[in-house]
Amino acid sequence: MTSGVAPAITLSPASIVLTSATASDTVQTITWSPADYGFKAAVNYTVEIVQAGAGFGNAKTVNVGNATSLKYLGAVLNNLAIGEGIKPGTTGSLDIRVKASLSDSVSNYSAKATLSVTTYQVEFPALLVKGGNGWITPSVRTKGLVLTSVNFNEKFEGYLNLPNADGYGGDAFQLVSGSSGTLYGWGGTSTTMSVGGGNLWLSPAPNYMKVNADTKALTINFTPVSFSVTGDHNGWNTTATPMIFNAATNTLVANNVSFTAGNKIVFTVNGGYDISYKVNADGKMVFAGPPNWAGNNISVPGTGTYKVTLDLSGGDGSYTYKIE
Repeated sequence: MTSGVAPAITLSPASIVLTSATASDTVQTITWSPADYGFKAAVNYTVEIVQAGAGFGNAKTVNVGNATSLKYLGAVLNNLAIGEGIKPGTTGSLDIRVKASLSDSVSNYSAKATLSVTTYQVEFPALLVKGGNGWITPSVRTKGLVLTSVNFNEKFEGYLNLPNADGYGGDAFQLVSGSSGTLYGWGGTSTTMSVGGGNLWLSPAPNYMKVNADTKALTINFTPVSFSVTGDHNGWNTTATPMIFNAATNTLVANNVSFTAGNKIVFTVNGGYDISYKVNADGKMVFAGPPNWAGNNISVPGTGTYKVTLDLSGGDGSYTYKIE
């Protein structure tokens, strides 16, 4: 139920260009006037933030109790903006409003205010692979042993090759947050995790795998993958030009691939397009599978015989390819 006079929100500033130099500075202050219900009351305030135009149904929320302001450090606001869909190094807008709650059934909302934000590129949040059963792994972010969160949220992705069958299903390992040090392990099944749990096991058997972990839902999923170069050169056959994993370089390679000028290619997986990769307008690799089926086919350099290399070792958001 809506009742009383809603708070009025003010952003200071209303537009901001974020940089790494101001990562530790207070760069944004959100203030609002107290809600008025016609009598003295203990009002609880929640700030809601979402990408402009998306609606507040899935907004990020910050409960501040009875305070009437909220401040953001540069790094925190940058991560929030990227997580809401404003790509690093671009300018976008965030819609912000304040909910004033007198009880679960009595509340009102301020009018929304819109903040213009220019973000900057930072290293994606990461989960580091920690080997179990005496398997020694690096204590720092290392290619081939990392999952990353491209949207700066709780969803992490990467590709792992863990071939040592030292237990049920393959390599035993745990995942460690690169920022907080929180350790995620066995959650009772091969697709669940728990904080501080025992070793996780790859299931099915050891393979080169696409791994997705959600530290909020505490789930983890493994998909064995076989990559191919699919395109004009092979009549768009999704298995005719397989890529072989090179453990020494943590890359997938297809040698002696013959192209003709004007040919286009796509990287496909397991004989289909549900997991596939193309490029965006800037030439950066993007996921091309469902539900969005995004991206453009990749152009080859010209007529000749080439080595095609796919590097997925840096985690989501850092996938690259070479045709040379």
